[in-house]
Amino acid sequence: MNSIFADFMVMEKLVVLLLLVTCGSTKSEDLTGKAFTFPSVSATRYATLTPDMEGPFSAVTLCLRSFPDNSRTQTLFSLATPSHQNAFLLYKPKKGNYRVHVNDKAHDFFEMPDNQNEWNSVCWTWDGKTGLTQVWVNGKRSIRVKITTDTVLAGTPIIILGQDQDTYGGGFDKNQCFVGDLTDVHMWNYALDICEIQNYMNYFTFTPGNVLNWKALNYKVNDEVLVEPNQSGGCN
Repeated sequence: MNSIFADFMVMEKLVVLLLLVTCGSTKSEDLTGKAFTFPSVSATRYATLTPDMEGPFSAVTLCLRSFPDNSRTQTLFSLATPSHQNAFLLYKPKKGNYRVHVNDKAHDFFEMPDNQNEWNSVCWTWDGKTGLTQVWVNGKRSIRVKITTDTVLAGTPIIILGQDQDTYGGGFDKNQCFVGDLTDVHMWNYALDICEIQNYMNYFTFTPGNVLNWKALNYKVNDEVLVEPNQSGGCN
């Protein structure tokens, strides 16, 4: 059994190393005022984010802003672990429908606010102790539902923007890719309180993510994903 476990750990490290090699070197950067632009449908365009801590996570909050092509399905955020390809996945099957996955358990939130041709601010909280999860979109919250209880996100995470991981670090499908802009991605290892979420939604001061921090993000982009001004403000 010890030999099997050792082989598994070696394989996990090799997968992470292969992803790093094939995607180029990571770099840490303050991306304030910038966005990742995914310009067209592709199975090879994505951004890989390196977290500031690897867990295990017993609670998570994810916040981001998206300017999507709402005519198609969209993968906003994909975190996979060796044992769960959809360990923490935020997915949009269609406009106004946000589907969340925690350790491969899924729930759909319907009829959420969803602006066309505008930035959408999205936050998602999950508490592993209670199992409760909910999403916030443009200042409006969903109901709270129980998705999974007494569990954690364990194992070395691989975090991808723009693609859904159907395998650990891969298995991308162009029909599930994101097209549009993503910005202000933050992740915390706890459930953010309501005031902090509203501050994020309203572009006020909030506590940056301690797992992913857009102001000091370790990332790498693949296949013509662009880092561009987020064009969220007007002209002087």
